[in-house]
Amino acid sequence: MKQRYENSIHPFITMMDRISDIVLILEIMPGPEFIYEFVNEQGKKILGLDDTILGKQFDDIYDKDRADYIRDKYIEVMNTKAHTHFELTGVDGWIGETTLNPILNEANEVTHVLSITRDVTERKALEENLAKTSAELGLVWDHASDAIFFMNDDGSIYRVNRAFEEMLGYEEKEVKGVLIPPFFTAHNQQKHEAFLSKLFSGQAFENMERQRLCKDGSVIEVLASYRPVQFNQRSYAIVMYKDITHLKEVERQSREREERFKSLFDANPDIIWSINKYGQVEDVNASVTDILGFTKEEILQMNRHLLANNTDSQALKYEDAVKRTLEGESVEYTADVFHKSGKKVELKVKTLPIRVNGDTIGIYEVGQDVTLRNKAQRALKRMAFSDSLTGLPNRRYITEKIDEAISAAKENRTQFALLYIDMDHFKEINDSLGHDAGDDLLKLFANRIRNEMDADQLVARIGGDEFLVLLPEIADEEDAINKGGEVLTSLRKPYRISGQQLDITSSMGISIYPIHGKNKRELIKQADEALYSAKDNGKNMFRLFEK
Repeated sequence: MKQRYENSIHPFITMMDRISDIVLILEIMPGPEFIYEFVNEQGKKILGLDDTILGKQFDDIYDKDRADYIRDKYIEVMNTKAHTHFELTGVDGWIGETTLNPILNEANEVTHVLSITRDVTERKALEENLAKTSAELGLVWDHASDAIFFMNDDGSIYRVNRAFEEMLGYEEKEVKGVLIPPFFTAHNQQKHEAFLSKLFSGQAFENMERQRLCKDGSVIEVLASYRPVQFNQRSYAIVMYKDITHLKEVERQSREREERFKSLFDANPDIIWSINKYGQVEDVNASVTDILGFTKEEILQMNRHLLANNTDSQALKYEDAVKRTLEGESVEYTADVFHKSGKKVELKVKTLPIRVNGDTIGIYEVGQDVTLRNKAQRALKRMAFSDSLTGLPNRRYITEKIDEAISAAKENRTQFALLYIDMDHFKEINDSLGHDAGDDLLKLFANRIRNEMDADQLVARIGGDEFLVLLPEIADEEDAINKGGEVLTSLRKPYRISGQQLDITSSMGISIYPIHGKNKRELIKQADEALYSAKDNGKNMFRLFEK
C-alpha cells in the first residue's frame, strides 16, 4: 500500500518525511473504521512504528480506552468535515499536539484523515516551569498595576497579566502567538526585526516612551522596558508597560501653560518683575527696556530694586507692598521711577503672590506706564477746574476748596473770608474797545488779583468779570478788610490796552465764616450781596456783609 502512495504522491511523501512533525494518513472504511495508510519517518522514529502499522486499525495498536478516544476524534472530523485538535501523552512523558484534517473527494465526502502531530513535550515542560514560576510570583503578576507580558524569540506574545488586559483591552487569547501585536502603532517591520535581534542578543531596553493602541481605538502613552530572559535554554523577553498617559497629559498641559505664560511674560507691554521671597529680582521681561531704558541684564545686576530707589515714602510703600504680598495679598500702588535717561516715569504697580503647593515663594510685580495717561488726566482736571482765559481756578474748583476750608475751620475753630470782586463798567469798556481788548483787560485784572495773594490764598474767576477770593485762617474781620483794601488799591492802577491807558475801578463784597454763614452757599450769597451794596453806594469800594 505504501508503494502505491509512493508512486502516486511521491513528492508529498518526500516532503512529509523531511518535516519534524509526525504525519499520518488514515483511510475511512465502513463501520466506520480508520485504516493507517501512511506514516512519515518522524512518526516511525518518535512512536517506534514501522511499515507494519499500515493497514491496521486503532484497536490493533492501542488499548481499548485510548483507541476509543482517538476514534471519537476521527469520527468528529468525518461528521463535521472540519479540523480538530487534541493532545496525546506517551508512557515516557512524551506529549503530542495533534491536528486532524479531513480529506474530501470530488463528491465532498471525507475519504481520508490527515493527522499532524507536533512534539510539544519541551514546550509543555517549559509551560509547566513558567506556570510554577508564575504561581510563585502570582501576587506580583496578577496584582501589578503595570502591564507585564512574556514575548517569544520570534516577537510573538506568550503570556500577559491582568493589568495588560485591563490597560490595553485585549485578552490573552486574542494576542497570544501573534507575531505583530495589534496594539503596536506605526509598525515598521525592518526596525522591529532589528530591535528583536538586539533584544534577544542580550541587550535590555529601559524606560522607552512609546504609544500603544488599545482595543477600543484609544491611544495611550506607556513607558516600556524590555529585558531578555532564559528559561530551559530558550530565549524570552519580559516586557513591562507603565501607563503614563495622564502624566504625559499633565506634562503637556504644564508645558502649554508654561509656554502661554512665557508668551504673556515676554510679550506683555507692561513691565513684569519676578521677585523671590527675599525681595531679589530673578527675572524681568523686555518691556523694561521700552519703558525705562534699562536692559534685562542691567536690571538683574542692580543691588536694589528700581521700585525701592525712590523717595522715602515710596520706599516704605514698596516694602509694605512686598510684605503684604508675601503674606498672600495682592496690592496696588503707584510709584515714580526714573528712566535711564533721567526723565521721570509714573508706574501703576500691582503685585501678585506666586504660590506653589499653598506656599508663597515669590512675587510678580506688574508695572504699567501711566505717565501719559496721568498727564492727560491732569490736563483734563485743569480744564475742568480752571478758567481757559485767565488760567485761574474756576467756580467748581473754588467751591470745593470752600468746603475744605469749612471742614478745617470747624476742626480748628478758626475763621476764613471770601472776597467777591467785580470790575466797574466792564460792559461799556468791552462794547467800546471790542471783545479782544476786553479779554486782555480781564487777563491783566486777574494777574493783579493773583499777585496780591499769599501762597495759601486762592483766587478764581467765576464768570464774566467776577472773581472770588478765599482767605483761609484769618485772625479777625480786620485781616479780611486789610487784604480787600490792598487788592482794590492794586486794581486801581492804570491799564494799557490796545495802545490806550485805561483807569479802571472795582467793587468788592466780603463775608466771614462762621459769622455770615455756615455753608458755602450762604457765604457766597452774602459776599455777593455785600458786593452789590458797594456798587449801589458809588462803586470803587468794598463792603463787609451786614445782617
